[in-house]
Amino acid sequence: MKRRLLLSLGLILASAFSSLVTAADDYELVNRQALDRVWSGTHVRFAFLTQGQHQYVAYYDANRQMSVIYRHGTTPWRHYKVDSWYGWDSHNYITMELDSDGHLHLMGNMHADRPEYFRTRHAHDVRTLERIRVLENEELERFFTYPHFLKRHSGELILKYRSGGSGNGVEVYLSYNPASKVWSRLHDTPLIDGEGLMNAYVDGPMVGPDGLFHMAWIWRDTPDAGTNHDISYARSADLKSWEDSAGTPISLPITFDKSDIVDPVPARGGAINGNNKLSFDSQNRPIVAFHKFDENGNTQIFISRREADGWITRQVTRWEDFRWSFGGTGALSSFDVRIRKPILQSDGTVKVTVKKLDQWLDLILEEKTFKLIEATPAFAYPPIISEVASSDDVLLNGKDSYGTELILRAQSTPAFDGAEDEIFYISWESQAPFRGQARDHILPPSILYLHHLKKR
Repeated sequence: MKRRLLLSLGLILASAFSSLVTAADDYELVNRQALDRVWSGTHVRFAFLTQGQHQYVAYYDANRQMSVIYRHGTTPWRHYKVDSWYGWDSHNYITMELDSDGHLHLMGNMHADRPEYFRTRHAHDVRTLERIRVLENEELERFFTYPHFLKRHSGELILKYRSGGSGNGVEVYLSYNPASKVWSRLHDTPLIDGEGLMNAYVDGPMVGPDGLFHMAWIWRDTPDAGTNHDISYARSADLKSWEDSAGTPISLPITFDKSDIVDPVPARGGAINGNNKLSFDSQNRPIVAFHKFDENGNTQIFISRREADGWITRQVTRWEDFRWSFGGTGALSSFDVRIRKPILQSDGTVKVTVKKLDQWLDLILEEKTFKLIEATPAFAYPPIISEVASSDDVLLNGKDSYGTELILRAQSTPAFDGAEDEIFYISWESQAPFRGQARDHILPPSILYLHHLKKR
């Protein structure tokens, strides 16, 4: 069977540095190494972390066991496996972060489950990772989903997660004390609460050019992906107190009635969680790129910006006879549209990289009007990454009803010590998600590669 390699973003949300990819020949290969054989039966996001000279990769190995490797600079990798095994749910990604004392905090493999949380006993020693069963509130942690680590300006480690399910979950924030090794609530209430009627899917919080934390989210009424609606926004100086885009304080929890609505896209209006991307223009004003249906029912890219009179939405594309209708529960097997964070370019234009079906495009826009100047072919990742065929011999002899294509996945981190002209990628291949269900066959593993790239 002919092997098919798709350059696809898949479900990867973690690569904030993908904006460095602007042309096919931007990077040359410094070196490449094979790290391990990994699970390829369905896509799930791994974790990749570089801070200073410390580098970590966390993944599910060929036997689906959560594994962590570590090195300092170019020293040999140290390997360790924890007692957590992956199934089929693509929501069960891995995330990790270092605290101020150099201890690794590792989470993953949960979707409305009790937390799978591990912490090192000794700084930077992955072989001392230990399971911690309860973080702060055992009752809230019965339905733990979407863990995400971030840091306040002081370096204080924060963990946010969703307690509850799709359509009725709340956003909870915890703060870590490295001296006592104790997590505690950052707020007396959830940060965002859909009051049992909906839940928020959040992009962020992220630090903007103004030094504030910003986040945008879309509300969703039920586990059905078609019930996403009403893109919203808030900002904060410290992650504790929040305000809307006009600077008006918002009392917590943030509910739908208190939301600063970016665009009132209705349920079944063509918007989906994961495809509302927050960024900033040259005046540090927040902008959000997303897709929804136009007046003719076609799927289009839109951008909203906070201007003097409030949020103003402008249509970017004019695609004809193209409508992505989606719905149902579980991880979608494919996304007909993907959107990356808008990037302000040195010539004053704004670039929005999108995927329409199997084609990646760079949409180049006027900053003032968001009028489309041109759309040019783009790459999901530096093409040099795809030169390695890690899985040439693993496909079955013939297609079954689900297909057996493997899709290239990649995630990036900055180079050691933040060198601006270099970047690291990990890459592997896997099948597409299958709404969390087991397939009728299991493919052999693919190879997890590390690529060290340098700008030409």
